[in-house]
Amino acid sequence: MEIVDFILRSADEVLRAEFGQGLTDEGVHVLDPFTGTGTFLVRLLQSGLIEPHDLARKYANELHANEILLLAYYIAAANIETTFEELEGTPLPFPGLVLTDSFQSWEDNDQQDIDVMPENNERLERQKQLPIQVIVGNPPYSVGQDSANDDNANEKYPTLDGEIERTYVARSTATSKRTLYDSYIRAIKWATLRLGDRGIVAFVTNGGFLDSNAADGMRQALAEEFAAIHVFNLRGNRRQGGAEGRPIWEAFAKGSGGSIATIAIVVLVKRPHATKPATIYYSQVGDFTTATEKVAEVVSAGSISGLSSLAITPNEHGDWLHQRGQDFAAYMSIGAKAKGLAVFGLYSKGINTARSNWAYGSSRVALQRNIEQLILAYERDRQALAADSSTLLNADERQIKWSRTLESAVRRGVTMQFDPQNLRRAAFRPFTTQWVYWDRHLNDQLYSTPYLFPNGLENVGFSLTDAASHAPFSLLMINDLPDLHTLDTAQYFPRWRYEKVNDSGMFEVHAGEVVDGYRRIDNITDEALAAFTAAYPGESISKDDIFDYVYGLLHSPEYRETYAADLKKMLPRIPFAKDFRAFADAGKQLAALHLSYETVEPCPLEGLDVSGPGGEADYEFFAVGDKKMTFGKPTAEQKAAGLRHDRSMIRYNDRITLRGVPEEAYRYTLGSRSAIEWIIDRYWVKTDKASGIVNDPNDWSREVGDPRYILDLLARIVTVSLETVKVVDSLPPLDIRHDG
Repeated sequence: MEIVDFILRSADEVLRAEFGQGLTDEGVHVLDPFTGTGTFLVRLLQSGLIEPHDLARKYANELHANEILLLAYYIAAANIETTFEELEGTPLPFPGLVLTDSFQSWEDNDQQDIDVMPENNERLERQKQLPIQVIVGNPPYSVGQDSANDDNANEKYPTLDGEIERTYVARSTATSKRTLYDSYIRAIKWATLRLGDRGIVAFVTNGGFLDSNAADGMRQALAEEFAAIHVFNLRGNRRQGGAEGRPIWEAFAKGSGGSIATIAIVVLVKRPHATKPATIYYSQVGDFTTATEKVAEVVSAGSISGLSSLAITPNEHGDWLHQRGQDFAAYMSIGAKAKGLAVFGLYSKGINTARSNWAYGSSRVALQRNIEQLILAYERDRQALAADSSTLLNADERQIKWSRTLESAVRRGVTMQFDPQNLRRAAFRPFTTQWVYWDRHLNDQLYSTPYLFPNGLENVGFSLTDAASHAPFSLLMINDLPDLHTLDTAQYFPRWRYEKVNDSGMFEVHAGEVVDGYRRIDNITDEALAAFTAAYPGESISKDDIFDYVYGLLHSPEYRETYAADLKKMLPRIPFAKDFRAFADAGKQLAALHLSYETVEPCPLEGLDVSGPGGEADYEFFAVGDKKMTFGKPTAEQKAAGLRHDRSMIRYNDRITLRGVPEEAYRYTLGSRSAIEWIIDRYWVKTDKASGIVNDPNDWSREVGDPRYILDLLARIVTVSLETVKVVDSLPPLDIRHDG
């Protein structure tokens, strides 16, 4: 309840400072439109912010709440009425509670229920006529169902969503704007409209809008719609158990856990006739704070007046936090989807299967069996729908996993059969190759991958963390089909693209080698080659050199640090460094190293030379189990230094332990973890709870005919890591040219 108390005290302070009235004063109407169990109004009654002689008046006339669920409505009524009776000594029904969907009640076409609970309609109509000055609460924050099997799609609110489209969406520069219709963003827009020209909104809410790329237009709109914005960022983003469906402050239960999503307390102030954009007053909890420590900071501050806030002036891009620099946008775009000069003619997200447990596997045979089972279930539903269009789809995830694309296909009557040619190699995660079933219907999105790897043709390129990725910027060269999440959420930049040859020979404008009926086209643009040639007149530069240069440049720690804020908002842009050849040579070395990760010499770690019993028994001896590999226990010295593990030791399985892993190797990171930790994270036997599907990486050892594959892979990635660090450390200063 500490967060609720903080919000109520902050609302009272801001209200008094801005308008000379507090929560206790007559005529100040307070609304919680998402009451849950009545927490905010219960705490307001108990807080002492309402003077005793004002309590009865406020309770009867000026406190209001909405609840969408009937059971929660009755619980909220009981909690609020019990609290009032405890304070006043007299039981009295609470007249300010309305059973309604706050969003729907303000839709242009809202139809009231006149047959059930007519007094509820009267309360709603009365509330809609009131001049609400204070809106407090904990908005819902789900963007929709996780799976089509859930049958839990978001409601549609045409009027409210139209306002979001007209303001937040219209001004957003992001490619995907889906998250701008998240319920918590709807709540902020709804409250903005409900206030009129004066008042405050005080929410504890998902804080993703503070810095996300998609919300740039939303931030610009909020700065114009409000006169002042106070933000206390409780942060979060701890990759542990989520708090979906619970009040957001419960994410801060005692312990070291926390919320996956960023959580923020925001107080938005509307003043009549405000002409200047809002000043954003920003504060945040400390780095690496536990849930208990976050709550302690909330309690210590007491309200927003107890915070040491920084006044932020948004920049022209709508950035509040991590404001991007002015020079970055002037550099060459990495891809041609942006306006102007670009290095690559085509880039793409990787495969989005929407059912990775079904569509990926370490065993080709097991993957085929799973896909055939899914197609069998699909065909049963297709035939049932053909006979009766009202038939419900099979929701058993042990038989099928639905998605938007697959559900659309079955309702359109698309027939399916297994095609062995669709079994392809894919870069599922860093240094984790898997079989994938690559199919336009059984993968939710293929994006442009059919133009990059048609009919099994070869390509090479790098995946990099997309703008607004949760993970730090990184990239990796791969030569298999890219997954959407090879690196967090990724974009793939290929060396080549393919076009099917027109049999007539007409209208073919590109030159290039023809392979299996497809023309291979250089994906480095002619314009980029001309620009690089002009910028470096003393160099003989090819398109291969440019490809290598980009890969080398994007590994530069100086580049990543200098443009960290920009890389969170947009894809990389490519400046001209003075030493072109050094970056190109480094990129070529790194590419060769990362592509040959399965064949480099393993690092000679202690314990690696272990021998198995020989023959077929070796597969069992060198197998990983159903638990992850673990680091060794810390020494006394390591404990004193605050270390939880001895990372020089890795327990591979019950029979094998490797020692002597250099700490230097952990410097090579890809997104959220080191390359070594990617191997530890991915190579263990996993059983998906929903489907029962087992993905056993030991099957890949059999696929390649090497029982030692995973053990040697771990040692090889140590080598790759050490060599990568050497190359990166040898990179020259960025030293960008501004005369090219």
